[in-house]
Amino acid sequence: MTLSRLAAILSLCLLSSSTLAADLAFKKLSAYEFELVLTSDISLTVDQAQVMMSDPASTLCAGKIPQYGKYKFVDSKVLPGQKSLSPVFHMVQMLSCVADLPARPKPAPATKLDSDQEFKLKIEGKKLSTAYFSAIDNAYYETAYNMLGSGMKAISSPEDWQARVTAYQAQIGTLVSRDLWRVTVYDNPANSQQPGTYIAVDYETKNSIAPVTCGYVIWFLPPGSKNHFSLMREEYGHISEDIIKSTSASDMIKLRKQMGCKP
Repeated sequence: MTLSRLAAILSLCLLSSSTLAADLAFKKLSAYEFELVLTSDISLTVDQAQVMMSDPASTLCAGKIPQYGKYKFVDSKVLPGQKSLSPVFHMVQMLSCVADLPARPKPAPATKLDSDQEFKLKIEGKKLSTAYFSAIDNAYYETAYNMLGSGMKAISSPEDWQARVTAYQAQIGTLVSRDLWRVTVYDNPANSQQPGTYIAVDYETKNSIAPVTCGYVIWFLPPGSKNHFSLMREEYGHISEDIIKSTSASDMIKLRKQMGCKP
């Protein structure tokens, strides 16, 4: 499918160095969702690539807040609709335009939870995450969608959300293994946009087509609620077999770190 061009706004965000050749394209998926494709003749980190996309993302969102979602790296062939750059870097980034961006909480200086409460919440975070991923793995999409918070539901209808989930599943293949390798609990963190308890679960999966997928989910419990958790944020990216074969061991360590994979 031909990608629409961002030529008019791309020049605002590309690095000023004349030695860098880069190209950015986008595809509109719904009223508030886009797929961005960045091609560069030099290797970039995820952060560098997202910075280069920031101005076009703001323009596309037209007053709403740009929120980066899942991303992936693809092989070095030039994609349809892009210039022939002899590129070494391709990154596909999902973009959502939201009215209010949920921030990933950072550790608070101190917690109000005792060790027993924190332990129970970590177990709950793993249970919720396992149930959510299992529902998707087994095509119970309505069940999984109903676990989303109001903010995520506002971005996508059930039909749009399911279409993207199934397309991504086809892209990475069937599940081989999944490791929920880190669970972090934040109780009323100072930098959060709303009070409550947050549980961040970092995970890594191996699939039949994509050997490495790394990401995290964040569950939110509002004050005064005992068990009404909802999924307020999800981010993930994967590394294809082609990227793994063409990347040195040392660079793969760096790439895994950039993506937040298990150390």
